[in-house]
Amino acid sequence: MRLTVLGMNGPFPAAGGATSGYLAEAGGKCIQLDMGSGVLGALTSYMAPETLDALVLSHWHYDHACDVLPLLYRLEATGTEMHIYAPADESSLIRQAVKSCRMAVLHDIAPGDEIDLGGVTIKVFAARHPVPAVMLRLTDGARTLCYTGDTNTVEGLTDFASDADLLLADGLFPQEMWAEGKPHLAAAQAAQLAADAGAKQLVITHLNPSIDPAGLLREARSIRKDAVLAEKFRRFEV
Repeated sequence: MRLTVLGMNGPFPAAGGATSGYLAEAGGKCIQLDMGSGVLGALTSYMAPETLDALVLSHWHYDHACDVLPLLYRLEATGTEMHIYAPADESSLIRQAVKSCRMAVLHDIAPGDEIDLGGVTIKVFAARHPVPAVMLRLTDGARTLCYTGDTNTVEGLTDFASDADLLLADGLFPQEMWAEGKPHLAAAQAAQLAADAGAKQLVITHLNPSIDPAGLLREARSIRKDAVLAEKFRRFEV
């Protein structure tokens, strides 16, 4: 199993950057996790996007889904059908566009669901965010990748990440900025989650360009010395 970071900023990109988007390769499948701004172009440098086996969205916020819109044009131009899995959110304008595209096959997902992609299984867990959002646990039978999407603390978080070979975790805030009502975890909380869950690797993502990444990494490494921050185009063996 392999994870390639195509975008890791949020809620807006850094100069030359991209917001959330990650390519997972496992079990002979290529699965795109989220497709924020700048991600479609980054993905195209690796593969023809229409050849993805699936696109799975943690939620429909623009920094996780806005490049789905130009993807629809590409699907129509190439005459290629794509299966898209995402939480139901009738307030999303992007979701409405997907529903109206003849080449997009939309599957609503919810916590407790299991997506079988033939060689890869994705279990869906509840996230805590201002809109319907989920966390995703991928396994090919040998390795497990857990992606929090955007979440604050939520019941079942440690179980979700239990024994993950790689935990890709939202860690936007330094500890001093975090609060119970915020929509994201702190980097130190992501590190504590990895420690509590026994995750073998920790990659912290959803990095706000306005927040010093060195400070986030320092806080995370006070708990998990092997913690790393996501970097565009960096690949991880899971």
